[in-house]
Amino acid sequence: MLETGAGGVRLFRVFALTALVALAAVAPSAAASRRVDIGGYRLNLRCAGAGSPVVILEAGAGDTLETWDWVFPDVRKLTRVCAYDRAGLGRSDASPVPRTSEGIVEELQALLSRARVNGPYVLVGHSFGGLNIRLYAARHPDDVSGLVLVDATPEDFPGQDAALMSPSEAEKLRTARGLAPRAFLAELDGMTESAAAVRVAKPTAAPVIVLSSGLSDGGPTMRALWTNLQRRMASSFPNGRQVIVDDSGHYIQFDRPDLVVDAIREVVTSWRLSPARGRPGSSD
Repeated sequence: MLETGAGGVRLFRVFALTALVALAAVAPSAAASRRVDIGGYRLNLRCAGAGSPVVILEAGAGDTLETWDWVFPDVRKLTRVCAYDRAGLGRSDASPVPRTSEGIVEELQALLSRARVNGPYVLVGHSFGGLNIRLYAARHPDDVSGLVLVDATPEDFPGQDAALMSPSEAEKLRTARGLAPRAFLAELDGMTESAAAVRVAKPTAAPVIVLSSGLSDGGPTMRALWTNLQRRMASSFPNGRQVIVDDSGHYIQFDRPDLVVDAIREVVTSWRLSPARGRPGSSD
């Protein structure tokens, strides 16, 4: 969903998500999940398939691993794939760690280590999840062989959209915040800090595919801002490429899961054919 730096969210995405999650619940189950202790609390992890690199799926703010149910089954045929619930969401325990990208990256690294899910990784992040995987790639460059950003939040977006809200949207936002889970609110409230950390982090030199939605989620001014920042984000990576998905809204993994799978396949294949397989995130 399109998150705001002030801790809000575009309201029509909040209400639409209720229906989307209900649909995800009836999607084919990809694999059993397990809860992994990462130091006094447990995170819910689902993995399936075999092969390298391992694909790690990172959901948007407030979303659970089920948001990937249309993508997971096809990716597991290609290589090993894992999705998880961030702390306080889905079947994962609450966490004492701040719900910013910095804390989430630390938890993800601990989860993969404790679960013995060894890299290299292709990291796939939707919306707020894009900030998390970009920071993970900056903090652990040698473990990352590529990124797929699924209509990911650009680091310069949080905070700008609040000024573009109409009074009615602002009131809907206030109401929605009163209904939101605590972990979701914490992720939204930490959005500005998360974006700031990504802004000063070194962009990965690994291949990056930026999938950008083509259908408008807001008014023309909001849409223009999102589109321009998506383009700028894609150009910030030395090996980045943008794909505009004309017939999809923000949840590309629901509207066009085939294109998300295609992007993952491209990055996985690129690593498998690369002579630099021993150093996936190297900038040499």
